[in-house]
Formats: sequence, C-alpha cells, structure tokens
Amino acid sequence: MLDLSSILSTPAPPIVQTLLAIPLVLVAISLLTWLTTTINWYSSISQFKSRVKSPSTTVKPIPPPLLPYAIPWLGSALTFLNENPGSFWRMLRAKLASTGTNVQVCTILLGGQKAHVVNSAAAVQALFKSKHVSRDLFNYQIATQGLGASKRDAEVMFPSIPSSSHSDKKEDSMDGLNHEFLLNQSAANSLTNKFMECFRSTLDNADLEDLEWKQVDLFSWWKKLLFNASTTALFGTKILEMNPDLADQFWEYDAGFLARFYGVPKIFKPRAYACLDEMLDRTQAWVEHVLAEHGGNPPEQPDWEPLMGSKVVRARHRHYTREGLSSRGRAAFDLGFLFGLQANVIPVTSWILAHLLSPQTPEDVLLRVREEIESARRPDNEVDISILVGQPVLNSVLHETLRHYVDALVTRQLKVDMVLDGHLLKKDDLVMAPSSLSQHDPQFWDQDTEPPGDVWYAERFLRQDPTTGKQSFGTSWTAGKFFPFGGGTHVCPGRIFAKQEVLGALATLLLKFDLRFVEYLGTDRNGDTLNLGKGAAGFPKVRKQYAGNGTYAVSGC
Repeated sequence: MLDLSSILSTPAPPIVQTLLAIPLVLVAISLLTWLTTTINWYSSISQFKSRVKSPSTTVKPIPPPLLPYAIPWLGSALTFLNENPGSFWRMLRAKLASTGTNVQVCTILLGGQKAHVVNSAAAVQALFKSKHVSRDLFNYQIATQGLGASKRDAEVMFPSIPSSSHSDKKEDSMDGLNHEFLLNQSAANSLTNKFMECFRSTLDNADLEDLEWKQVDLFSWWKKLLFNASTTALFGTKILEMNPDLADQFWEYDAGFLARFYGVPKIFKPRAYACLDEMLDRTQAWVEHVLAEHGGNPPEQPDWEPLMGSKVVRARHRHYTREGLSSRGRAAFDLGFLFGLQANVIPVTSWILAHLLSPQTPEDVLLRVREEIESARRPDNEVDISILVGQPVLNSVLHETLRHYVDALVTRQLKVDMVLDGHLLKKDDLVMAPSSLSQHDPQFWDQDTEPPGDVWYAERFLRQDPTTGKQSFGTSWTAGKFFPFGGGTHVCPGRIFAKQEVLGALATLLLKFDLRFVEYLGTDRNGDTLNLGKGAAGFPKVRKQYAGNGTYAVSGC
C-alpha cells in the first residue's frame, strides 16, 4: 500500500525548492516595481497639481512623472515595442488624461534609458530651437542598427568629436550638400523635372493604353510605378538594370527597419536581418560597378546620368570618398537615402488616392482637386509644378494626410540640463517629440467646426477669408503641433522635392486617367485576394509596425 502522507511530508530537494522559488521571486519583484513606480507616479502628479494651484516664479522645476512599469530595466519597452500603430501613444494620452491635470511632459523607461516625451506646443518648439541638444546618438544607432553600417563607417559619417581628417568647409559637409542639392529650390526643381520625365515614361509603358476601362489593384500597380520612376531619377538606370526586383526587395527592407533599429533579436525577426544583408550585397555590387566605370570619381556634370543618376547622389559619393567610407558603408547610406524618400512618399500618395477615390469622401473633394490640377496643366498637357504646389485644396489634402498618417519620433539627446514646461530634464537623457501624439491631440485638433483629430478631413488646413470669401491654405496656426518633417536644424532636407514629387505624380495620374472606385480588396491569411465591397469597413488599414516608422504603410500591399 502506497503511503502518500510520507511522500507529501518529505521535504523537496534544495534544487527543486530553488526552481519553485524563482517564479515567486520574479512575481514579487514585478509587483514591488509596479507598486513603487505607481506611487512615484501619483506623487509626481500631486506635485504638479500643487504647482498649478500655487504658481510662483521661484518654484524649482521638478522631474516629469515616470510612467509606471512592472519589469525592472525594461520599463515600458515591451509595451512600446508592439506592432499596433499608434496604440502606445493612445495609451499614454489616456494615462495622462486620467490624472485630471494638463501634464504635457512625462518620462518612460526603455531598456534602461530614460526618454522624456513632450507633447505641448511650447515644449516642442523649445526643443526645436535649442542649441543644447544632439542627434549624434540617434544617427549612430540608425546607421549601425537600422542601415547595417559598420561602427567604423558610422563614426566616419557621424563623428562625436570631429577629427582633423574632416573638412572645415560647410559646403563639403553633408548638411552643406543637402542645402546645395535638396533645399535649394532650383536644385529641387531640377530633380523634380527628372522625376516627372521618368514617371511619365513609366506611366506610358504601363500597358493601360487603348483600353476603355481596365480594373487594377491600384496600390500594387502604383507602388511599383512610383518606386521605379523615383529610383531612376535619383540613382540612374543602372541600379534597376542590375536589380530588376529592387522594388519588391525594398518593401521587405522597409518593413524590418525599425525591428533592426530597436534591436529586436534576430530570432524573432529573421527576415528583417536577412533582407538587410541581401539589399546591402546588391547595392554594394552596384556601387563598386558604377564607381569603377567613373574611375572612382563621379563627375559633377551633367544634371543626370544613367550610372549614378542625380547630382545629389554623385555629390554624396564624392563626400564618401573624402571621408574614406567603405563600399559597404556607401551602400548602407545610399539605402538610407532611398529609404528616407520612398518609405514616405509612396505611402503618402497611396493614402491620398485612397481617400480621394473612397465613396466615404464627399465627391466635391475630388472634383475640386481635379479643377486645381487642370488649372496647372500647360499647353503641352504637362503639369506646371510651380502652379501645382500653390493650390490650396491639394495642399490641405497633402498636409492632412501627413498629419493623420505620419508617426515620426523626433529624438534628441540633452547636452546639458534643460527645463521644459517647468520640468527638469537631465543631461544625457533622451527627449522625444512623437509627431503622432501631437498631431492627434484632441485638445488641439478636436474643434467644434471640424471633424475630430482621429478623422481624415480634406479641408482641415483651409481657412476662409471673411472679406473675400476665398479659401486659402496655411499651417502657421499649428506650430508645435504639426511637424511631419521633424524640426529645428535637423528638419528633413528632402521635404521640398518630396512635396513636388507627391503632387506631380498625383496630378499626372489624374490628368492621364479617369479613375473610378470599384471596391476594396484585402487578403486572407493565405495571401489570397478578398473582395471587401464598398463599405467603410473595407477602407485600407494601416500595416502592423512599430512606433516611429515614419509614414504608416498600407496593410497588404
């Protein structure tokens, strides 16, 4: 007969006791951490309330409240690293709103690094204007983790302490190149003209002529057209000749960018890292080939040539040569340049088309857009970009799309202690101004005369002149609450060309074709096409991706 009582009363071996105790200890640590950080959170909120009730110019600034968390060191990292776009900012906004205060600066812990999140217009503008902040750490992490550059090449491009090997001439720096070849209006126009030439050629070869009507999967068709035209205008024809499927490879590279940047282990995102290696191998082969053809020194003239494309790309490579960048490093930073443009311009134009053609958007919006495009048509039936970029409805549609779909993290590291909105931020801490948080702030965007900020509204940036009754476009009233291109000295240098490219491509498409909405399409788990009908529920969804990915990509394409 088995005596269970003797078995149950026998002490477990020490190793078993230890193993059983580990989960209990971890739970206890998590509970204690959560309890401590929660108490500190409410204590900070209480301090903030007291300061609001008794304002005084002599009151010392206080640290921002630290968002409660349960896992030591990791802090809010796991919550932050979820792939439900915008969810972390919605949670944070709700958490701050629940305090019953107007706290606009708070701190989150991400893998041992404190990051202060700012949301008020005043704090964002102060951050942009400050001369005591740096992007060096952010740039270095993008180069090594996101783009796959070696530490040596990253330090060459973003030296924390400039060495004697770096030129003192501003025109020889990357900022100098950006001003000369991207921010200069004449240079941007030249680049746009080449893009329009490439886009028209691509559109003419799209196999849609001599047909009265043809149904197409608009986004899939559009993405490849725009990618190839833009890549050709920037980098020439040779890169696509050597890599004819570059467009397909690129979107895999794009989808894995933030997984690499945030350091998600390769075991969880193997394709993100494998695709990076493939893209670097291919781009490096192109770099070495075209440099050899040019004898190692890309020419300054002409405006465009087939091997290396535009002046800006050739100027970048001359800069790489001066700085002693490896061919692998050149490939990494060329891909970064391509990523900065394509991963934003193409989704933006796709979202604009989705809204303009959607049966949920009032019909007069597309009619007004077509009228503005028609007024920019030249006698030769081409588009006059200088007229197009000044059209009010088109500009409002573009900027509302940027407001609604851009999730950029403007990140700076503090060189000194700083006070923002009465909060003390310490040297070496990170400060983040998430565009999505500010650009969907209900306190600012939910006005009585307009749909709320979580709704795409074509006329949001239009204002009516009470005297003339005419509508005009403007963004001056959004300072500190609308910054899809970043801000300060590090504002996106390609923004002029990007805007002209988006509007030029849209205008050319709408002038050439009479587009009609048929129905929404989707895909099932097996990747098979689903017909989703014409209802609002079928409208394209945002692809699963991490916070800070720039422009949200369209799910399924």
